Amino acid sequence: MTDCVLKGAAWGAVALGALSIANPGFAAGAADYFKGKNVTYIVATTPGGGYDFYARLVTRHMKRFMASTTFVVVNRPGAGHVIGANLIYSSKPNGLVIGTFNTGLIYAQLIGRRGIRFDLNKFSWIGKAAADPRMVATGAQLRFKSIGDFKGGGAPHKFGAAGIGSSAYNEAVMLSNAFNLNIKLIPGYGGTRSQLGIMRGELVGMMGGRSSVRGFVDSGRGRYVLQIGGAPVPGVAQAKDLAETADAKAIVALIGSQAELARFTAGPPKMHKGRLAVLRDAYRKALESKELRAQAKIANRPIDPLYGEDVAKRVKAAFRQTPTTVALVKQVLAKKAPTVRVKRTKIATLTPDGRWVTYKDGAGKTVKSKISGSRTKITVNGKKARRKKLKVGMSCDITYKPGKRNEPTVMKCK
Repeated sequence: MTDCVLKGAAWGAVALGALSIANPGFAAGAADYFKGKNVTYIVATTPGGGYDFYARLVTRHMKRFMASTTFVVVNRPGAGHVIGANLIYSSKPNGLVIGTFNTGLIYAQLIGRRGIRFDLNKFSWIGKAAADPRMVATGAQLRFKSIGDFKGGGAPHKFGAAGIGSSAYNEAVMLSNAFNLNIKLIPGYGGTRSQLGIMRGELVGMMGGRSSVRGFVDSGRGRYVLQIGGAPVPGVAQAKDLAETADAKAIVALIGSQAELARFTAGPPKMHKGRLAVLRDAYRKALESKELRAQAKIANRPIDPLYGEDVAKRVKAAFRQTPTTVALVKQVLAKKAPTVRVKRTKIATLTPDGRWVTYKDGAGKTVKSKISGSRTKITVNGKKARRKKLKVGMSCDITYKPGKRNEPTVMKCK
């Protein structure tokens, strides 16, 4: 550990020293710039999950090496981490906005997903905190013992995932294709919500990084059924050993490569070089410090860091895929989010602004939905209408996307 800390300090001295030789006072001025300022650290997911944990752990220790600088962690979830990543990318490159998002955005950019306003190859990379093998998990009390148990006919097996575009969602779709699984992905279960969903009986499975799933399994509530990438976990089947077709092997290999890149920290493109060097130096010192590693160990969170341009090289390498693999990924991820249709249900409650509505689904369960003013297509008595025309007691046919907001796509009311 001492050697790691010394190496981290030496790296910082070399990096900042090189800058100061090229321009005397440059490094010192860059460090002084942060004094008395706030650095906003954007987390592109909800509080409580793995990304949020690493963000708060990293910033808590980075500020120890940046005198008089305050780090403010801000959660900006949505669109499978796209919203948060867009915010980071479009920020001023002055060193005062950095953040984290998941590796699923590599897939999204590979296939040219709509809504992306960033280029992962151009971010100012500060580092990554861990390598995180992907795990498929189920409830310890459920009957599923292997990935093969999710095949077969009958009703699809419900898997939880964050928004479309997140790594958990993308990789679960890809894995389902590779192994011909009979699963249905339910978006809106970001952070630890998938685990809670399994415990409540709403779901039967999930896919995520081991650092996020480990507590669920170690507590006796969950069980691993498959692993992709990383050092083998005793008793858990490896996807690479089960993949039979060429397409399946290509998908498993691509997912496995992403397992080496976990818990990014990055800033917008073309960040001021001196300030980027200061942030990288503080990040390295934080990740190599015995204090951070002790806290990570207590929380059962892995630390396997990589810094600066080494991360940039790995990210660029992830985009060097054959046209065949890219086409395969695009085909696999072309599936749209599942929707649910409820016929002749009555509006039970409606907020004064018409944004939130509750009603019963086909099983008699209350559903709370957030109506979009632009995306939800509303008709009242056959005529196009705005949400303010909706009234409590109206009978409606509602089609909605399951998730945190259960956003309706269509509401036909009378």
